[in-house]
Amino acid sequence: MFKKLTAVCVCLGLAVFIAGPGTGGTPSAQAASPAGMTSVTVNGVKLTLESQAYVKQGRVMAPLRDMAKGLGAQLYWDAASRTATIKRDSHQAQIKAGSSRALRDGGVVILDVPAEIRSGRVYVPLRFVVESMGATISWNVKTGTAQIILPLDPASAEKVIAERAAAAVQALKAKDWAALSSMVHSSRGVRFSPYGYVDTSKDIVLSRGDIAAVGADGAVRTWGAYDGTGDPIKLTFAQYYDKFIYSADFAEAPEMGYNQTIGTGNSLNNARGVYPAAILVEYHYDGFDPQYAGMDWQSLRLVFVKEGGQWMLVGIIHDQWTI
Repeated sequence: MFKKLTAVCVCLGLAVFIAGPGTGGTPSAQAASPAGMTSVTVNGVKLTLESQAYVKQGRVMAPLRDMAKGLGAQLYWDAASRTATIKRDSHQAQIKAGSSRALRDGGVVILDVPAEIRSGRVYVPLRFVVESMGATISWNVKTGTAQIILPLDPASAEKVIAERAAAAVQALKAKDWAALSSMVHSSRGVRFSPYGYVDTSKDIVLSRGDIAAVGADGAVRTWGAYDGTGDPIKLTFAQYYDKFIYSADFAEAPEMGYNQTIGTGNSLNNARGVYPAAILVEYHYDGFDPQYAGMDWQSLRLVFVKEGGQWMLVGIIHDQWTI
């Protein structure tokens, strides 16, 4: 049976591994790591590590107990099996000392460097732990700093963004482009993604000025490719709006999620990786026609990032079941 670790009784720390930008779900990307790690920051705040991080086989190892605390995660240790379980919100990871196999939300992940115990502390790959808790990590080689961006938990995100998001979705519903443009990021504009996968090389980005004038914009643009056929999505903004923005009355959606994914299908949802410091608000219908058993679900996700003291719109993502 797991025992919850506490500051009083725990003498075991788990170390975490820092890797550089990764590919795929396995935390095995090559890291341009210096000989040692000097610091770890979470949302810009430096963490205090009680035990020294180190590099092994090009990977940086650091104490998980400290990292779990910094990430706001719960940490449990099963001494008999030498297994740690880490939980934060809906995320859960499990890692065993000496094993290269770990679990992330029920799926198996193969680690390049296994967890290990040194001087009574367990050390594990950081990127695995960070991403398992829904955060993202980047590596500053010059300063030797692991920079972690941790999204706000759903309750905190709702408090911060609910009013702003409600105004944005109402502006979309009313086609009030002047109001919507005032919420668009001044330099980044707003990126339109027709499906859950955000394609930074092909998705169209419109500026604040473009949005203000979009009601009279009759230009045909290529917004990506249709699911299934791969044919180009060639539509005017008004046509795109009907099919890939306000395809349902999302302002009245029965389900909403703040930094939570509700609609899930068979396409990759990479929004958190593209927008690591953002608040994502999802408006969701779980289906419309009973004969499709929920496979006709639809979601609209609005993406907000901080600009100065304001949360500004940078992404509008439409999602649905894809083939």
